Amino acid sequence: MKYLSVILLFVFTATCAQASTASDPAQSLKSTLEASLDVICGPDYAAASLEEKQTLIRDVVEQEYNLDILIRRAIGRNWELMTANEQVQVLELVKQLVVKAYIKGLDGKARPQLSFGDTIQVSDKRVEVQSQVLTGEKTIHVTYRLGRMQSGWEIYDIVAEDISVVSNYRQQLDDHFRQGNGAELVQKLENLLSREDLNEDIKL
Repeated sequence: MKYLSVILLFVFTATCAQASTASDPAQSLKSTLEASLDVICGPDYAAASLEEKQTLIRDVVEQEYNLDILIRRAIGRNWELMTANEQVQVLELVKQLVVKAYIKGLDGKARPQLSFGDTIQVSDKRVEVQSQVLTGEKTIHVTYRLGRMQSGWEIYDIVAEDISVVSNYRQQLDDHFRQGNGAELVQKLENLLSREDLNEDIKL
């Protein structure tokens, strides 16, 4: 689904300010998304290689944010159809794939412009943060769904143009596991990761 990998990476980077703005997930999202775009589009990192940018973004992610929550929700019941080793491989490959696709998808393009709307209190432990991403002449409407956990606010789904990231990828994974298995999924992800034309159009 076009743009979903871009939105997923925005989840990756929504982490740095969680500790200081735990009660304000919208502010945390805004500050960290802008920081991630600095790495991709900013002049300070213009000379950095693809691998260096991937490492920088992964460092930010893995210090603060548990992306496994989002990936596990997308995998759903298919998680039990994989061996323990396949589960570890799939989690790691998805992270690598999304980071790489995000960076390559924005390569040579103007920096997307972000704006945030209302934060909707769904319950004591759930909020939805509305936002817009302006890429060229296209505006993408994105809603982040967050739940309050022991680690702080964690994103458990993202809705881009009324399409749930979790539901979209779960459908793709359900389709895969109707005829395939965990080992074949690992191979598919590895093949995608090796493609030179990888961009925001990525599909599993």
